[in-house]
Amino acid sequence: MNLSDYTSGYQILIILAFALIGGGLKYIDDAFDEDLFSKKIAMVIAPIIVIIWVCLSISDSISATILFSILFAVLLTGKIDNSVFKMSSIALIVILALTRMLNFLWIPFFILIGMGVADEKGNDYVDGHTTLKLCEFFFSHRCSMKLGLLGLCTFSLLPWLYLLAFLAFDGAYESVRIFSKISVENQRARKSAISISPIVNG
Repeated sequence: MNLSDYTSGYQILIILAFALIGGGLKYIDDAFDEDLFSKKIAMVIAPIIVIIWVCLSISDSISATILFSILFAVLLTGKIDNSVFKMSSIALIVILALTRMLNFLWIPFFILIGMGVADEKGNDYVDGHTTLKLCEFFFSHRCSMKLGLLGLCTFSLLPWLYLLAFLAFDGAYESVRIFSKISVENQRARKSAISISPIVNG
């Protein structure tokens, strides 16, 4: 497929859908693992993400290939670590099995799973070890899968649209992560100001 096979509206829709999924996943992750956001809102977001994911996958086999490669990479590395993610993953796999809705592009699918596993394992390693700055940056920002998609697009195994879509997914994910970090720092600053205030007043 080429970008000319898609209308501009459909291209934008795919990119927005990937961005919503990426940002939503990080929101849920930080709500349950870091206790930074509302768990109630996260529980509302989860089924919306599943619906967007399924609708996109039914209508577009390339999107399905990328999204489910992310899911299987996370499953293989044991990163499904809260109840909402577990239920959402089960729902996606059950829908996949019941509807037989997907025709994966198998070569990109397995390449992206391998790259996703490398990202997760590398991210775990740099979190617990001192490494070169370049290596830390590479795995902290999970660049293996980005390079995998870049290679697949370069060799015309996937249209360039899907690199843009994945970058939208990753950009939304990173934006929520940065927002979470800023929120944590602001909370610490407020707590520090409150603890200092009685001393100053005294």
